[in-house]
Amino acid sequence: MQEPTIPEDEVARQRDLDQLNIVDTPADPQIDALLRLAQRLFQARTVLVTLLDGDRQWFKGRRGMSLAETPRKISFCAHAIQDEAIMEVPDARLDPRFRDNPLVQGEPYIRFYAGIPLHGPDGYRVGTFCVIDGSPRQLSDEQRQSMRDFARLIDGQFNIQQLRLSLQGLQRELKDARRRALLDPLTQLWNREGLQQMLPGYVRSAQREELLVGFIYADLDRFKAINDDLGHGVGDEVLIEVGQRLSAAIRPQDLAIRLGGEEFGVLALVSSHDQLAVIAERIRQAIRSDRVAIEEHRLQVTISLGTAVMHADDVDEGGELIDLADQALYCAKQAGRDCVMRG
Repeated sequence: MQEPTIPEDEVARQRDLDQLNIVDTPADPQIDALLRLAQRLFQARTVLVTLLDGDRQWFKGRRGMSLAETPRKISFCAHAIQDEAIMEVPDARLDPRFRDNPLVQGEPYIRFYAGIPLHGPDGYRVGTFCVIDGSPRQLSDEQRQSMRDFARLIDGQFNIQQLRLSLQGLQRELKDARRRALLDPLTQLWNREGLQQMLPGYVRSAQREELLVGFIYADLDRFKAINDDLGHGVGDEVLIEVGQRLSAAIRPQDLAIRLGGEEFGVLALVSSHDQLAVIAERIRQAIRSDRVAIEEHRLQVTISLGTAVMHADDVDEGGELIDLADQALYCAKQAGRDCVMRG
């Protein structure tokens, strides 16, 4: 295996990536939507948005891949950032750079790869948009142009997300390894510790804007059967897809959380319980609207949700608010699942 060379401008390249401030941040619904479109357009098993951060390759967006990151030294994308052109590998088994790469010899058994660089604010190549498949193939001229178009769109989305994170104060409050510890590595949603980190800021905003603090507690219905019947690999892909659909269904200012296992949460500031219930129903519809396609499986997935609201002055550490939503979730399960109940 030929390890990628480190670019001569690596220090400046890493600085450009750092100023984007999007490594180890939650999944971006717009990037996820672009990747869903790309997966269909290229008819590929896997599409990724990768960022080369130090000695690792981290996935800002992914379809058809349960890994959240890989070592940089085995990364195809670390080769692709060496040049502005699309790097295409028709059959990795025949390419001396990759034929004994562990990603070729083992899971995910890469055969075809095509990657195009993505850029930071100062124009350095910080990562790639890439298309991967388990069978040898080649891009058509039209597909190569589509890759360039997707790269431009994703570059633009990087800048939009950087602005949004700055407005939310995440650049000041959560840095580097600390921020990484607050993210669920599978779904790239905030975890329970992330919720506790962010809650005080939401409470202060609610007090300032005279809003209620709302919480949605959600649990996938009959998820254990998916793991038992199809394996934890398929179960993980379902959780990733659910996280992406949930993130796309809520408002930009809402906080999406994976609470653990198949349990999810949303922290939201609302003017009324009715407004929170509307958000919860939108999540329910987003999860059940289309079957989840994983390999040869087409899975009907549903979710049960409980909602609760409190005045900001009563929230404290959030335990009572979450418990109220959890009790409402229990009522939703008892009512037959796939529904929203208020606490």
